[in-house]
Amino acid sequence: MTKIAIIGGGPAGVTAALFAAQNNENLIYIFDKGIILNTLLPTGGGRCNLAFAEYNFKELAKYYPRGEKFLYSIFSRFSTAQTVNFFEKIGIKTYTQDDLRIFPESNSSKEVKTTLLKEIEKNKNIKKIFENVIELKKENDIFKLKTNKNSYTFDKIVVSTGGRGTGQKLAQNLGHNIIKMKPSLSSLVTKEKDYTDLSGVSLKNLTATVFFKNKKVKTVSGDFLFTHKGISGPVVYKISSYCAYIDFDGVNPLLISFNLVNKDFETFDEEFLKKLKNNPQKEAANVLCDYLPKNLAFKLFETQKINPKTKAGQLTKTDRTKISKTVTDFMFHATAVTKGEEIVTAGGVDLKEIESKTLESKIIKGLYFCGEVLDIDGLTGGFNLQNCWSTGYIAGQALL
Repeated sequence: MTKIAIIGGGPAGVTAALFAAQNNENLIYIFDKGIILNTLLPTGGGRCNLAFAEYNFKELAKYYPRGEKFLYSIFSRFSTAQTVNFFEKIGIKTYTQDDLRIFPESNSSKEVKTTLLKEIEKNKNIKKIFENVIELKKENDIFKLKTNKNSYTFDKIVVSTGGRGTGQKLAQNLGHNIIKMKPSLSSLVTKEKDYTDLSGVSLKNLTATVFFKNKKVKTVSGDFLFTHKGISGPVVYKISSYCAYIDFDGVNPLLISFNLVNKDFETFDEEFLKKLKNNPQKEAANVLCDYLPKNLAFKLFETQKINPKTKAGQLTKTDRTKISKTVTDFMFHATAVTKGEEIVTAGGVDLKEIESKTLESKIIKGLYFCGEVLDIDGLTGGFNLQNCWSTGYIAGQALL
C-alpha cells in the first residue's frame, strides 16, 4: 500500500486524487484546512467556466502568459477534449458559448463541485482530512507531514494549494526556488476619477493598447467595465496578466488606450459626421448613443467640456473631432491593481525544477506539484481551470 498526501483540496488536487485512486494499492489523503472544492464555486461567475474550446494544444498554451512551453507536454496528453470527456463521463454535460467558453449545461459551479465530491466518495481509498498543513519534511525516503493538529508519514506528496503562498512556502523549505508571486487577472486603479459614477457600465469587445514608459507592451481585446476605483472586465484582466511583472505606479503608470467603437479615427469621424447631418435637431450626445451607453456618451461630452444638449447640426468640427478622438483613443493611466481582487496569482514553484511529463520535483523524489502552486497562470476564459484539470491528471497518472 502506497500512502499519498494531497495537500490542497481544490480542482487540481481533487483531479489528482481521482486519477491516482484508480490504483487500489494507493491510499490517498486529501488535506484541506477549509471546505474541499470551495474555490470552484465563484469560477465563471458561479457558472463554472470549465474550459475553452481550443483543441490544438499548442494554440491553447498560447493563452498562458506564464508556462506556455511547459504546458506543451501536459496538454498533449490532457487538453480540452479530454476535459470535456472526463466531465461527461461523471455525468456533467457541457455546452460551448459563441465566445468558445465551455460551461456545464446546468450553469452551476455547485453542481460541478457536488458531482466531483460524489466521485471522491465512490473511491474508498480516498480520505479527507480537514487540517491545516504547517510543515513538510523528507527523512530517509519518508515524508513527514505536520498539521495544526497531528503528525503523519507518507510515501509520496502532491502539493496543490493554489496561488496564495502556502504550498510555495512548503516547496521553498524543501529547497525549491519560488518565482516571485504577483497578482494577476485583476481590475485596475486609475488616475482618472471623472468616471467613478459610471461604475457598473460595461462595453462589449473593446480593443486596448498598453504602453509603459512610452513603449508598447501589448494589444488585447475583450469586454470592459467601469468600477468605483477604475476599470475592470476581461480586457482589463488580460492587461493585468500581461503586465503582472511591470512595476507601474502613480509616477510610472500603465497608459492604456481603449477604442470604444473598434473603428479608426477617420472611419468613425466620417460616420459620426453623417449621423449628425442626418439628425440635425437631435441632441449631439444622443447621436453618440448609437455607439455607446447613454450615460457614457453624455459623460464624454461633459469631460470634453462640450454641452451634450448641443443640436447635432450645430456641433462644431472642433468639438466633433474631440469626441471622435476620445472614443477611438480613450485614455486611462493605471496606477495599481485593485488590492485583494486578483483572480489568480502569477509566480510560484519554478518550472525549471519540475519534470513536465510527471510533475515530479527534480529536487525531491516522490514530491509532485499541480495547479496554480506552479509558476503557471492563464488568461480569463477557463484557462486556469484547464491548468488544474490537466496538471491534476498528469500528477495522478504519475502516481498510478
